[in-house]
Amino acid sequence: MHKFMCILTVILFGLFAKEIIAQNKDGEQLTMEAAVSRAIENNPKLKTLLKSIDARKAIKLQSGLMPNPELGVEAENIFGSNDFSGFKGGEMTASLSQEILLAGKISKREKVAEMDISLAEWDYEAKRLEVITDVRRAFTNGLTIKKLLEKNYELVKISEELIMNLRARVKAGRISPAEVSRAQIILNSLQIDIDKLKEDYDSAIFELVTLMNDTKIHFGTIDGELKKIDALPDYDSLLIKLDENPVLKRYESEYSKQKAVITYEESKAIPDLTVSAGYRRLNEINAITFIVGASIPLPIFDRNQGAVQEALIRLDQKTNEYEAVKNRLILRLNLLYNRLGTLLGISEKLNNESIPNAEEAFKIIKEGNLLGRFTILDVLDAQKTLFEIQNMYLNTQSNVSAVVVEIEGLTVNNIK
Repeated sequence: MHKFMCILTVILFGLFAKEIIAQNKDGEQLTMEAAVSRAIENNPKLKTLLKSIDARKAIKLQSGLMPNPELGVEAENIFGSNDFSGFKGGEMTASLSQEILLAGKISKREKVAEMDISLAEWDYEAKRLEVITDVRRAFTNGLTIKKLLEKNYELVKISEELIMNLRARVKAGRISPAEVSRAQIILNSLQIDIDKLKEDYDSAIFELVTLMNDTKIHFGTIDGELKKIDALPDYDSLLIKLDENPVLKRYESEYSKQKAVITYEESKAIPDLTVSAGYRRLNEINAITFIVGASIPLPIFDRNQGAVQEALIRLDQKTNEYEAVKNRLILRLNLLYNRLGTLLGISEKLNNESIPNAEEAFKIIKEGNLLGRFTILDVLDAQKTLFEIQNMYLNTQSNVSAVVVEIEGLTVNNIK
């Protein structure tokens, strides 16, 4: 269990090398690695789960303790009548008794507690993987919007330069002022798109800061590259890696715990022995005697058969739960895999066909404008179309990156 957790940690942080960087100065760039580290460090649910692990370790300590011995004191034949008045005929007994748990109950009880610790550790690993995936998804979204903003700012800058040239040509009387107005409409539309992207970027950053749970963090911008893959990974290999998901690995401990519970409940069919020893003082004859004793329940009616049967049923129940959880994860993997294949196809078509065609059209129209074949508005339209297709490609790459993040979160492996 602990060996696997170490391997899991290496794999996860192989996806994004762990670095704990204090980002408290305005203008600093926030990387995905730093965001993930902060989120893991500050997440209240993870802190709660760590406390749960510590609490279950304390429970294991308690489960390994033997019952305390009992001290008993008894006085007989006192404060009666005649010869038994006062303490004259009294008998005073002091004894020490100890319950001895048979059939290895203590070690078997410890095994159940140990499996509870393992389950708590898997709960922590599952939540940590969820936090990592959420941060990577939010970071990817913010990074995409940032790149779209940069692309649109570039287009606005070019459009503003063209409008300045148009106004100069209007003053020279070479074109109609209507050309400037039409170009200004396109520029205004671009600026509206930028305002919307700014709002989306602020929302993405707010989500990221919320996931990091750090109200004191300040940074100028986020920095990084979108996750890219060359080809669709092999589905069967992903399906095999799905078994490494902590939600599924947890059931190994679930089975072990339930088997330990069965063993422990079966051991309860064997009753425990209680032994005692002490001494008795006989006041009437001024003598002391020693006593010893032993008792054990007779397992005639209660042999803990109901609890054993329940434990067996619970084991079957865990098997059914495992199948249900695995089927749900397989369905999720199938949906993501199919979506990834579609997005990669769209990305390839945009990169190999749409963008080159749009670039060629823009080049022809731009050169034709110099010869008077096309208006400057045609140039702006062609340029805007090119940028829109480039934005579409960027959005598609972002969706590819987001799906890859989800699949890596399911399979706990890096897709190359």
